[in-house]
Amino acid sequence: MTASQATSAAVRHLALDAVAVATCARLADRGVPAVLLKGAGLARRLGTEGCRVYSDVDLLVAPDTFDHAEQILAGAGFRSAVAQGCPDPRLLWYERPWHAPGPLPLVVDLHRGFHGVADPQAFWTLLSASAERLSLAGGTVAVPAAGATALLVALHAAMPGRSDRPYADLLRALEVFPVGVWQAATVLAEQTAAVPMFGFGLRLAPGGAELADRLGLPWRTSRTQWIAVRRVSGPAYVLARLAESPSGRERWRQLLPYLLPSPAAMRHDSRLARRGPVGLLAAYLVRLARHVVALPRAVGELRTATWLVRRSGRG
Repeated sequence: MTASQATSAAVRHLALDAVAVATCARLADRGVPAVLLKGAGLARRLGTEGCRVYSDVDLLVAPDTFDHAEQILAGAGFRSAVAQGCPDPRLLWYERPWHAPGPLPLVVDLHRGFHGVADPQAFWTLLSASAERLSLAGGTVAVPAAGATALLVALHAAMPGRSDRPYADLLRALEVFPVGVWQAATVLAEQTAAVPMFGFGLRLAPGGAELADRLGLPWRTSRTQWIAVRRVSGPAYVLARLAESPSGRERWRQLLPYLLPSPAAMRHDSRLARRGPVGLLAAYLVRLARHVVALPRAVGELRTATWLVRRSGRG
């Protein structure tokens, strides 16, 4: 990173930290407590302040306050980054990105859970109960305790999106966190039904597999896990989820909004769809054509993921 890039990142971090503090305060004033999941809090836990780059603000709220929190953000001038019914497979049910008001392009990712967590209510209850206060940007925010941070790092490594940072965070966490912290993370994973994804994430890093064995974590993996961590195409991820769905009804429930999203979602993402009824129809046809073109590659990626699961001998 050059000196100018470092300066730019530092300025952006200051702006993000200020948004985190102000947003948490605004939510708290309206009766919605929040926990800063990553950002400055994670950098401090990992001892990477000043060199770990982060690009948004991840806030966790209780699942039953999520809708109220969105209303608060909308009332404060935040703009939702996705339309209702948007079928992007990488924008999952547990989060919604919001553009913060102001001249800078700053985003707050509002969470009511986390990838790999099957019990979001327990996740919120336990993380918020053990959270600690962090002084930041002239205020304070709640951040996860060390064990919760270790859990989050491993879960994020298992679903990294298009960033290399989650894997780098995992490598750093394995260096700085003692076994006791990982044991606490394991207990938290058990209490929040996140053990499969926690074990999968840990095993991605050198030394992580040995630690996972020591912690008694399972080896079981799935095609969706391999596809997510290898950062392949969205259609391949959809195919994997369909293949692992328990019933035809569930497969149809997932597939229909992906193939035919709502008109509002189409207009949100496509300029063509905003050109009246004809433009909307044309946008749907273009979307379907893209899916057809992408299908052979997606099938190949699904086959590779299936092979990886079988190769492990434990999936």
